[in-house]
Amino acid sequence: MPDDYPAHPSGAQVRAYLEHYARVKNLQDLILLDTCVESAVPKADGDGWVVKVTGARGPASYDVDWLVMANGVFSIPHVPDWPGRDEFEAAGGRVIVPTGLGSGADLDDRRVVVVGWGKTACDVAAASSATARSTTVVARQIRWKVPRRIAGGLTFRHLLLTRLGEHLTAPRRSSLGSRLLTALEMPGRRAVVWLLQRTFADRVGLRAVGMVPSLPLPYSDSLVTDGFFEAVAAGSIDVRRERSVDELGTVDGAPGARLSDGTWLLADVLVPATGFDQDLSFLAPSVRAALVDAEGVLPLHRRILPPTVPRLAFAGWGNTYRSPLTAEIGAVWLAAHLAGALETPAPAEMRRTADRYHLTHRQAAARSEPQLPTGSFDALDMLLDDLGLPLPASVRLRQWVVPLTPSSYAYLVPRLRQRLGPHTDGAGSGALPLLSEGTARRG
Repeated sequence: MPDDYPAHPSGAQVRAYLEHYARVKNLQDLILLDTCVESAVPKADGDGWVVKVTGARGPASYDVDWLVMANGVFSIPHVPDWPGRDEFEAAGGRVIVPTGLGSGADLDDRRVVVVGWGKTACDVAAASSATARSTTVVARQIRWKVPRRIAGGLTFRHLLLTRLGEHLTAPRRSSLGSRLLTALEMPGRRAVVWLLQRTFADRVGLRAVGMVPSLPLPYSDSLVTDGFFEAVAAGSIDVRRERSVDELGTVDGAPGARLSDGTWLLADVLVPATGFDQDLSFLAPSVRAALVDAEGVLPLHRRILPPTVPRLAFAGWGNTYRSPLTAEIGAVWLAAHLAGALETPAPAEMRRTADRYHLTHRQAAARSEPQLPTGSFDALDMLLDDLGLPLPASVRLRQWVVPLTPSSYAYLVPRLRQRLGPHTDGAGSGALPLLSEGTARRG
């Protein structure tokens, strides 16, 4: 990105960067916009796929060697199936997902209810509080949010993007060795977590607004939304904590929502910031059945390769809440695999060690498990070890206290190109264009 971009670039700046990147890399002809994947069917000999699409150029069919699913882990907003929604909408109420809010004009002078406690929920509520008639956040659980500046020179990056911070805040593993290590370090770890929680509460002013979470700090990767807690303190955002929306309907003829404690809220607009689901609907039913296990969970080796379906891969599904770098390095890992430069275990071994991916928010919530991985460093280390290109020991040591920077991984692609030879530069003539569309299904 340009050197004059800020640390947190705007949406317009990110878009300008992506368009510039596509021009510089001559990718425009390989990207089909406004194109919907209708179906993807494995060939009878198992040697590839037939992909059918429709778009601005009309219907088309592609005979390809590999199918890479890069349709996004934030592609389909999850909307709970609330009873009474028809009555709610008949009375003038609207359910609008966060990605459908656009400029936010639909919230102006409305009674807005936001469901959720993640970064998106709080961002929407903070923006809504400036123009809406009222803004209420309904949160099943409130979790800790990390302020951008913690204390002194420490920022959120030192907590979320260092090996030490991840070690302190990531969920504990269940192996015997991990349990023993946790037991030995527990007194010191508890003291550090207690100090961090106290610092966060003081810095954000959580006690004054009754927003101190009951869960411990490790249960969060979310940053504080600028202006959110200030709006709570000013009374322009009302938070109903430890509650959920049970049903929609009407209150004296006006649209509203009944909460789990039996109270009703008037609501002109309800915004479900309740996570995302993943779409596999364009795959043949037999393929979808082969992909998931008996519990409906998708096992993926390195969150990239399914053990049971050949010549299929998932790009970007290793993204974490902390950093997209794991997804980016995963894409490099996959490119090396497609180029024949990476050995993978036998399918049985991949099944035994595969990561479990929940395709729906409901499925993950039912098991109290995150949809996306919470840690970055272990995943990055495994991908690099597979490639035989681990980080230098000095860089790994520095990452314990210095926040991760993508430039530390800049050696990876040049080294791989050197290993593979000059023929890997540029796009091959047989490459399938990247397909993209602006509706719910993105491929």
